[in-house]
Amino acid sequence: MKNKSFLLLIFLTFTLSHQAEAQLFKRKKKKTNVSGFVIEEAPDLEKQEKQLQRRLVNPIRKTINRFNFSIEKGVGYFSYRNPLTDVSVIRDPRGDLLYIVPLDEEQGLTTPINAFDNWFTDLTPIGIERIDDDSHIVRTDTSSFTYNNNGRINPLTFRFSLSLKKLDKGHYERTKEKIYLDDDMIRIGGGIGFGSLKFRNPASTQDVSDLLRGYTLPETKLSTTKLFGSLSYNLYTLGDYSIHADVLGGVWKVKAKQVNKEVVNYDPFFNIGVMFQMKFSKYFKGYIRPSFEMRSYTVSNDLVNIQHKFSVFSIDLGLLFKYPIYPRNKYKADQVQMEHIFNNKIYRGRPFYRKQNPRFGQNRIRRKPNG
Repeated sequence: MKNKSFLLLIFLTFTLSHQAEAQLFKRKKKKTNVSGFVIEEAPDLEKQEKQLQRRLVNPIRKTINRFNFSIEKGVGYFSYRNPLTDVSVIRDPRGDLLYIVPLDEEQGLTTPINAFDNWFTDLTPIGIERIDDDSHIVRTDTSSFTYNNNGRINPLTFRFSLSLKKLDKGHYERTKEKIYLDDDMIRIGGGIGFGSLKFRNPASTQDVSDLLRGYTLPETKLSTTKLFGSLSYNLYTLGDYSIHADVLGGVWKVKAKQVNKEVVNYDPFFNIGVMFQMKFSKYFKGYIRPSFEMRSYTVSNDLVNIQHKFSVFSIDLGLLFKYPIYPRNKYKADQVQMEHIFNNKIYRGRPFYRKQNPRFGQNRIRRKPNG
């Protein structure tokens, strides 16, 4: 009897213990693709990696790094065209005076005659009571009449842009994970540019009449400013070299002192260029940018409308800077050249203008010891 009671006690104890363990196992059990039982929850490695990155990388520096600052200095050549329409061009040989009048006014049908001798930067009226019989007259409705000139320009441009990175397609095809390279795929930005249009000849010439000769320019140098938006697209990358299609567009104007802004209206300008870029480091790049630009303005009032067109070809040398994601370690004994972790922070071991992560021993930087 005693043995039966003892066996019953052991059976009850085993049953209660098994039920308690089963309840504990249910609380810990998670769904898994692996056959069998999982006692502990697997750590979320992706979450841990993000937390580590947030702790090691300054988020402000990471955000600023997406932006670029560029400075460009160039040399260029421009051709100038001044097509005249709906006017008559007249030269009085006695006073050697060149001026324009609206069509049909050269016939003396109106008194006084509306004549202008400056249609380049203003519409300056001059007093003409009658047109002399020996004056040379060309009507622009009977012949294509254009004054031509050329000159040079030395542009200076400052630009800010936002980078959209290039996707690592090979890694994505293998793992379906989106990893972005250091190379920019697209840059969207804008900036400001300066440059003086310096005419080579003090007088614009035409091919219609030798008797009319040239038109002496009131200004041979026009100081200009432009504001623009820009879009750059990475066409091709090979190692440290890349080719970008670069398009600018915006507004421009001549210095207010040089023109009568009451009668001058500016058309938007467009600039198309190709940027041949070399990467010195992740944060510093250089490039050469040949480009073609078209800009124009009109001088008009109720009587005449005169257009001035510029076609500009220039070659710019540019430098592009990025704010580094990782700072340099101020501890001089740390001479690691690669990006590395030190005191729970990531540092770069090279100046911003040198390549990062070189092989050991290449272009080693020797810092001066403390003393």
